[in-house]
Amino acid sequence: MVLLSSPVETSHSLLAHSACPLLSFSPLGRRPLRQARCRSFLRSTVASARQEPGRPQPLKTRAAAAEVEADVIPRSSDQPLNLNLLSYSAQYDRLFSQPIDAKKPVPKPSKEAQQEEEDAKKVLLSDVHSTQKTRLFTKRSWEPTDKAYVGFMLFVHGLCLLAPFTFSWANLGLFAVSYFITGCLGITLSFHRQISHRSFQTPKWLEYALAYCGVLAVQGDPIEWASSHRYHHLHTDTPLDPHSPYEGFWWSHMGWLLDNKATLDRVGTRGNTSDLEAQPFYTWIKKTYTWHVVAQLAALFLLGGLPGLVWGGALRIAWVYHITWFVNSASHVWGRQTYNTGDLSRNNWWVAVLAFGEGWHNNHHAFEFSARHGLKWWQLDPTWMVISFFKSLGLAQNVKLPTDKQKARLEFGV
Repeated sequence: MVLLSSPVETSHSLLAHSACPLLSFSPLGRRPLRQARCRSFLRSTVASARQEPGRPQPLKTRAAAAEVEADVIPRSSDQPLNLNLLSYSAQYDRLFSQPIDAKKPVPKPSKEAQQEEEDAKKVLLSDVHSTQKTRLFTKRSWEPTDKAYVGFMLFVHGLCLLAPFTFSWANLGLFAVSYFITGCLGITLSFHRQISHRSFQTPKWLEYALAYCGVLAVQGDPIEWASSHRYHHLHTDTPLDPHSPYEGFWWSHMGWLLDNKATLDRVGTRGNTSDLEAQPFYTWIKKTYTWHVVAQLAALFLLGGLPGLVWGGALRIAWVYHITWFVNSASHVWGRQTYNTGDLSRNNWWVAVLAFGEGWHNNHHAFEFSARHGLKWWQLDPTWMVISFFKSLGLAQNVKLPTDKQKARLEFGV
């Protein structure tokens, strides 16, 4: 990206903009008049008003600087707007006012500028400020996919209300075993670390068996899941991220799943999974996915009756849902950052406990290729333990880990 000016120069252009006697606007819009003369005035004002070296720029001045650039200085195709000076909200408005290229990375927004947005709301107990950019429930269109998702969510969560009335130790055991199979083996190990990030390899029979465990979690087929997640890493906490908490905790946790159009607007044609599309197993699962969901629920009901459906199906599915979603929501607003990733990812210990090590999310965003997320000896990572077990049996190869040099390069204070 070509930067038109340094942050210092841009900040002072704001001061010049406010005092420029030549800057006026046409009654038909915000297009500046006499731009050439005004730019000359701006440059002279910047030169005379340059701030002392080392002194930080005021937040509002830095936040508004890019807005001034956009208004005063026309852009050519080889001189894009310096988007990293904008708030998330301003980035969103500009990006979605033109055709989107989902494969092109977007600079991270200014966290300080986002904080200064008039309609920004602070996420509870965090330093993240969100602005709602999409209507969640009312005055919006509901696609058939959205209605199907809402219906299934109501069905699953409604059945969970029967859990106290169908409890038994056997059903609790069924819940625990299916939680590990679908949550750890299926989602965190297979869908996430192996399929999405290719952080290790296994024989194909084992890869496909683990992937089918993920199918049983009912979070979408492997191709869809990996596509959304890869786009999340490409655009983390920018307006093209499918689920950034900059649009609210609810949006990042679950709201984005109920707006298929908003998701597709950000991820485009999902053309980032050619490695999976080339494998017949994954395309078969994609085509027949609904039947696997129906077959699972039917089997649970036939073998365990209503209690089996509640504990091995609905309660376990909802539990794994929310734990997975907490990685997207809680681990982007609460916790600590060990590595300078430029995004909101945090290391969150309680999410790590519930999500089999996935809560060490700042570690993961720093080294997304790593098969291990708990990089410290005390950071519990059961998924890594399973991968290590497979490796000891010769079933996991090409296991990727960050080097000490790579960790030192990104670690804060080093």
